[in-house]
Amino acid sequence: MDARTHHPSIPAEALARQARLSALLAAMEQGSASREPSALRALQDALRGAHADPAALVQSLVEDDLIEEGACLVRADRQRSNPQHLQQISALLTPLAARAQKRREATWQLDTRRACVRVGYAKEGEAIDFDEGEVHAILLQAFRLEGIRLALDLGKRPRPALHLELPVPSGAGGLCEWAEVVFRVEPAEPPEALMSALNDRLPEGLRIHRWESHPPYASSLADLAEASHWRWTCPADRADDARKRTGAFLSATEWLWEKEGRIEGRKQVKPLDLRPLVMELRWEGDVLISTTRTRSSEPGNPLKIHAAILGLEPAALRGLMRQVLDLKPDPRLAQADRFEPKLKNMYEDAVLLGGGSNITLVDEDDDEPIQLG
Repeated sequence: MDARTHHPSIPAEALARQARLSALLAAMEQGSASREPSALRALQDALRGAHADPAALVQSLVEDDLIEEGACLVRADRQRSNPQHLQQISALLTPLAARAQKRREATWQLDTRRACVRVGYAKEGEAIDFDEGEVHAILLQAFRLEGIRLALDLGKRPRPALHLELPVPSGAGGLCEWAEVVFRVEPAEPPEALMSALNDRLPEGLRIHRWESHPPYASSLADLAEASHWRWTCPADRADDARKRTGAFLSATEWLWEKEGRIEGRKQVKPLDLRPLVMELRWEGDVLISTTRTRSSEPGNPLKIHAAILGLEPAALRGLMRQVLDLKPDPRLAQADRFEPKLKNMYEDAVLLGGGSNITLVDEDDDEPIQLG
């Protein structure tokens, strides 16, 4: 039966994208042997119909400290899982995962094993048509198949801590894209080996090329971004009109673009002046070179912004590439003393109070000693 029969409200294009992504993720899994923990592999097999004892499955997750990851997998696989197995496994997992989540949240600030990494990657060629959600799912799949354990975030329904920073939309690419990743523990392999293994998993057009560790208190890249440098090759039959529009834009003091947005909580069209947003706009032959402000507060899809300047539909800008992302220095890295001692003291206090102690505290009001331990 056609998928549209099951999802009459979902546009055909969205269903086609879902099918493409599912096929791509499956191909990644079949490409080479998975290095994912055996307990999670067994859980996935059970959710897809393989015979298994739910209690034994959950016990293996407990032994490998993977209860929350198992619950996360059950939520993500809900639509294609075997209903009977899903219900049985979920009934056992849910209360255990809730307790594990509470313990993790209570000790989050004291956990010194977590490792934070900025992963730089390129999105080009056949990968240009991937949107943000697809790139996110593909990167998660690569880490999962390589057995690289990501930390879970502190959301109500915890998810793996992998976030794309200032991602480009479908139809645009970039040579300097970034993902913020948090690992449960720092991987034992060197970055070069990890990048090579992950790239062997990734589809054509997506390639990881940078691996930068940073302390957990570092600013997000969205807060550090200042400008994006773009490059787009204009079709020859549109070059003359595009150049005329560029000249008009550069000579104008104001260039209003009707952008959809929310005003007082309601979705409306509001005018946005693009002139202050564009820092550079010039031609090298039929290649448009541009620079736009890219702070976290700056609005706009880069395809739509350039299309509004050139008088084209956003789809006509397919192939717009971000060449460089300018980042300002992180002020937090120069203030490590404001963070590290605090975390160190909290950890020491927890060890002393949690592990037993013969420390004597004296109440200054009555000088009666209070013995701990």
